[in-house]
Amino acid sequence: MAEPVNYEGKLGSNELITFSTLALALANDYESIYYINTENDNYVEYGMIGENKKLTVLSKGDDFFLDVTYNVPRLVYEPDRESFLLFFNKRAMLEQLENGKAYTMNYRLIKDDGFMYYQLKAISSDSNSIIVGVRNVDEQVRREKLAAAESRIFAEISMALSSRYEVIYYIDTQTNHYTEYSSSKEYSQLGVNKMGQDFFATAMHDIQLYIDPEDRERMMKAVDKNSLLDALSQTGMVSYTYKQLLDGRSQYVTMNIVRPKNDINRIVIGVLNVDKQVRREQAALAESETYSKIVNALAKRYEVIYYVDLGNDNYQEYSASEKYAKLKVGASGEDFFADTQENMKKDIYSEDYPMMAKAMEKQQFMHDLNETGSTSITYRLMLDNRPQYVTLFAIRPAEDSQHVIIAVSNIDVAKQREMEFRAALGNAMDMANRDALTKVKNKHAYTHAANDLNGEIAAKRNMEFALAVLDINGLKNINDTRGHRVGDEYIKSCCRIICSTFKHSPVFRIGGDEFAVILTGEDFERREELTASFSEIMMSNKERGLATLALGIAAFDSSKDSSVETVFERADNAMYENKHLFKSEHF
Repeated sequence: MAEPVNYEGKLGSNELITFSTLALALANDYESIYYINTENDNYVEYGMIGENKKLTVLSKGDDFFLDVTYNVPRLVYEPDRESFLLFFNKRAMLEQLENGKAYTMNYRLIKDDGFMYYQLKAISSDSNSIIVGVRNVDEQVRREKLAAAESRIFAEISMALSSRYEVIYYIDTQTNHYTEYSSSKEYSQLGVNKMGQDFFATAMHDIQLYIDPEDRERMMKAVDKNSLLDALSQTGMVSYTYKQLLDGRSQYVTMNIVRPKNDINRIVIGVLNVDKQVRREQAALAESETYSKIVNALAKRYEVIYYVDLGNDNYQEYSASEKYAKLKVGASGEDFFADTQENMKKDIYSEDYPMMAKAMEKQQFMHDLNETGSTSITYRLMLDNRPQYVTLFAIRPAEDSQHVIIAVSNIDVAKQREMEFRAALGNAMDMANRDALTKVKNKHAYTHAANDLNGEIAAKRNMEFALAVLDINGLKNINDTRGHRVGDEYIKSCCRIICSTFKHSPVFRIGGDEFAVILTGEDFERREELTASFSEIMMSNKERGLATLALGIAAFDSSKDSSVETVFERADNAMYENKHLFKSEHF
């Protein structure tokens, strides 16, 4: 920051800091470094000069903090000047550096007609001095901004996939945190937040406000967290149709609940407006004069319809489907439930048979039917020598408790589209959380993971985890001397070392040369052993001129940690201590 000046004064006893000590701190990672005597504010600026990177005094001064105020208007990009001056407030800086903490900030310097990103890092050398390093991070920051833009594109892809739904909720079942994606103006007017802390509590509140009174009790049971997860564990997908207040009137909607691909801790809920479809079906029922006319009308849409007398279990079958007729189910019979159990053994897809055998036991069937007056089950039938998705829908005719109409509809085409949508949504969300270069999780994913951990900490649950912070050594020098293509390969090489060491923990790339790992379970228990193994690899790589990283690990301590950030700060400080030690001759 300071301009070179002629200065013959003395910094005091600490002026005799050795070049080797400063070289270890710099190690090609910083463009310049300032050594500041906090007793009299004298300072010296050092830098690596020439092809041999010789450590050289660049400037000296009587009052570092005063010189900063003179130089900021000329050198610092205008939007960053206020925060820059706050950073170099002497009193605030000394408070931040208490107990050996590091103090960093990013800012922009004026360059030609634009600006370049730089990073300052201040550390307390001893009780009477501060060292401030200045590093050019322009390319790193610009790559991160480009990656953030790519993440937004993936998010937009997810939104496009959700356009056929009124609203989609993405829910973490561990913390109940959720995100809402809505493409419907009508639905957004309900005032539901874009993000929330407790989906299930919010859902219970909204059911009271926006669900038709006839459906409220049923939907409160359906959206109960334990009931919902239990239903998902049995079928993999759950669907409910009910009436909701939209645009000032009651409309039918269908809620589809699924788990994203390869994610057992989250669920996706999509709400689809089916009002026109349901009302057409209701109109058809209302206009029918007899049960036989109802059945004949519905038979054009459904594979097969059964009209069952619940008093004696006699039944009639009506089918307009050539496919279903090939199953050779009888046109009538004396015991619907017994015949159904027998037919299912040969007609139901084997994976769905246990579930359907239970659901079609008369006692279970009647229990489900009596809950709401109707019930539906989605399963797979063997049709055309392959499993096809169908939905069984059962309903009592109006004012008739003696009979039930059971209709089976082929939904295979719609189901396949649903599965493709679910896979595409899962893949898009996964892409938005991946680092394009290394394929590990990115800073966006780390933020979500840290928020989840903070929720667990706030709930005062017993937590056992540690954070590992790693920083690549010498990346700037490689980028400057050998180019960014080599630098990218260097980054990927370092990432492979991290992943092979912490095999059971998620790895995140949180900066251009910085990674974080959340250690739980086996890796948490073996963290000291893994740290020692990592150090051996680094020593070997250093001797062979291969990729090396600095590592710092800190474990969560409930007696002093109120957030993930404090654990990260300890790990980050430990990492910089390790970087300093690693670069010394005695490592």
